[in-house]
Amino acid sequence: MAVPQAASGTSYLVTWRMLDTDDDYTTFDVIRNDQVIAKDINSSTNYRDTRGSKTAQYRIVTKRHGVAVDTTDAVAPWQDVYMQMQLDRPEGGTFHDATYDYSPNDCSVADVDGDGRYEILVKWEPSNPADNSQGGFTGPTIFDCYRFDEPTANSKFLKCERLWRVEMGHNIRSGPHYVPFLFYDFNGDGKAEMIVKTGPGTKDGKGRYVTEVADEEVIRATDNEKEYLNGGGQVMYGPEFLTVFDGRDGHAIHTVYYNPNRGCFVGGAPECRSDIWGDDYGNRSERYLATVAHLDAQHPTHASAVMCRGYYTRSYLWAVDFDGQKLSTRWRHASLSKNTVMQTEGGTKHVYVPDAPTYDDSPFRTAYGQGNHNISCGDVDGDGMDEIIYGSAAIDDDGTLLWSTGLCHGDAIHMGDLMPDHPGLEVFQIHEDPPYGMHICDAATGELLIHKTGEGDTGRGMAADVMNQRGYEFWYWGDAAMYNANTDKKVGDAMSTIFRIYWDGDVYDELLSDVSRHNQPYLEKYGVGRLTIDNKQVYQYG
Repeated sequence: MAVPQAASGTSYLVTWRMLDTDDDYTTFDVIRNDQVIAKDINSSTNYRDTRGSKTAQYRIVTKRHGVAVDTTDAVAPWQDVYMQMQLDRPEGGTFHDATYDYSPNDCSVADVDGDGRYEILVKWEPSNPADNSQGGFTGPTIFDCYRFDEPTANSKFLKCERLWRVEMGHNIRSGPHYVPFLFYDFNGDGKAEMIVKTGPGTKDGKGRYVTEVADEEVIRATDNEKEYLNGGGQVMYGPEFLTVFDGRDGHAIHTVYYNPNRGCFVGGAPECRSDIWGDDYGNRSERYLATVAHLDAQHPTHASAVMCRGYYTRSYLWAVDFDGQKLSTRWRHASLSKNTVMQTEGGTKHVYVPDAPTYDDSPFRTAYGQGNHNISCGDVDGDGMDEIIYGSAAIDDDGTLLWSTGLCHGDAIHMGDLMPDHPGLEVFQIHEDPPYGMHICDAATGELLIHKTGEGDTGRGMAADVMNQRGYEFWYWGDAAMYNANTDKKVGDAMSTIFRIYWDGDVYDELLSDVSRHNQPYLEKYGVGRLTIDNKQVYQYG
């Protein structure tokens, strides 16, 4: 695609994808209006055309060993720095006297039909979401999948078609912590699926209850009309499921019990165990995370869904495989206390006490109390399989504990080669528990490389490569400075702390602010200023 650059009416960022079939000898030519304007690019999949126009037509030629093997269709530049889609907004309603309507929330992209083009999955959230620290009835969460066409010349809208809709029902509460969804090709057939936690009343893209595709008779016999809600609107008991949906039409393929349930075992419809979790309103048991992880080096195209429950106290991780027809357990990890881990694989349970945390003053040896509101995943030890960075702890590809810093919960985490002079990858994290502040640690061992304490809840922080110095930069609330990770020296002033984004095609990160903290979202680039998305005004730093 080609996107206009805000600073110039003739500058366009042309960007394309490099596929897994493209080897190290693959190069690319950029063609504008049948003329080659860039030849044999082998270090990037971006090109800035400073002599473009709104009427230009761009194509990319893929070459291997100098021979052209593929040419894309011609595309017209976008007319603005973003493109709008006309979504099919669900109708609102009223539930237990709580009235709601819908707005689009989280999104993900994947190829559902194997044609080489992405579809987009949109989560619709009602206007009355809540987490279990709050009372109140919520409307149900809804998922839509859309196919969209390439924009035509002079168009500011993407033409799109809704492929299917999944309705989660009232036994899955709506809010930021309940339904982390995964949209990915799990079985390696070139077509993506959606995997998400479901409950009684969840309907698939064909309008059927997801319980109909379970193997267990007790699941198929679920009363899908019953509400498992208490007087405060929280779902504190009742059966819990995991369902995989076909990405092409949204039909449910297979449903199993979610592992573990609120009672910390599998199956049935138990009430939340307040004596285990530490509260009687589900604020600890109803915190969910999920990530895609490649855990089988012998089958690199296969991926597992890692479903996670709890991080303020107990932390559970469940690796689930999908073979195209059925869901199955690969392993389970349970950090049951500060000192005890139970790992289950192939029906064998292994209970053990891990090594001491890497922060000497912490009593937490496990992932108990170490989770974040977010999760990261990657191959940190070079064995060809992914590890899961669970905030201040890491889980190895086999479900055993890899390390724990013991520095407890935080609201932001970033993993990458933050310190290029240190071998391997590193993890940046902030903390809302004493001693507060932030740390950067070795992603393979948890060794603390940089640790700065704070005076209170460090609610936000960022690690990004924003300037021309070796290594990433980092900054965090409670300190107005920006530091270089490679040297731990101050190099500037802190910037926004919400999202990293690659925007303009160079090798540095840009930042996207949070609309909830500002009148409108803006893009921010170090040394340049803020780009307001709506009107493209650029504000220089003072």
